[in-house]
Amino acid sequence: MMDYNKLPLLEEDISENLVIPNYVKIYDIIFHLIVEGVIKAGDVVPSENKLANYWKVSRGTVRMAMRKLEEDGYINKTQGKQAVVSTHALQYKDGFQWLFNPCIENCVDTIDEIKISAQYQPCGVYVAHELGYKKPGDLMVFTSTDYFSNGRQVANTVTIFDAEYMEKFQLDMNDTEKMREFSTYGLYRLAKHAKTVFNVLNADADSYIAGINKNEPVIIVEEILVEEGDKQLSYAKHQLLGSMYRFSMERKSHM
Repeated sequence: MMDYNKLPLLEEDISENLVIPNYVKIYDIIFHLIVEGVIKAGDVVPSENKLANYWKVSRGTVRMAMRKLEEDGYINKTQGKQAVVSTHALQYKDGFQWLFNPCIENCVDTIDEIKISAQYQPCGVYVAHELGYKKPGDLMVFTSTDYFSNGRQVANTVTIFDAEYMEKFQLDMNDTEKMREFSTYGLYRLAKHAKTVFNVLNADADSYIAGINKNEPVIIVEEILVEEGDKQLSYAKHQLLGSMYRFSMERKSHM
């Protein structure tokens, strides 16, 4: 836990006409310490009561600052209600234009366990249509990957790619480690760009995320990875626990 007794004090306002709300000052102090690396990913933020007493403000003022920091992805509230500095606190501002596995990189906490199962299955009509060059019934590899943080499952990915890649990249269905590496990282290294669609749904009995509460928001990220020569590389559908993930996207005028 950071030593709150060493935190900067709240600065006086420049004048009566230029008053900065105290919650903004608190936000700025913690934000600056994160950017400068003084407090790092995983550091526990002191309780609202301790910070309120230290800065001589109301607990509601501190709570407002913490809420804004959480909204902006810099801290994360744990199940025990502690606030910790987000694992990817600064990465979000880079946007979603970079190719990486969102289940790992966009989680507000560290993914510390990944489990995978893999099997051969015939290609369905929808995936054949999305990949463009496959036909229904063609042999494909299906992987189901579960992502965990602090013992709780926070995401699942179903990935489908051409069975020919097993020989091309010397993969073995019984080599769990190699299949996990290829499915979660390798495909993204091979891809040149992606076609991505987002959706948000309430959880139901068919959710791939174990232990999720009914009607809890689930972020659905459906994407086609595309390799050199504009050939579709793989299809993936990610299901992410809404409270554990954060995204930002760079947007430009269409004019």
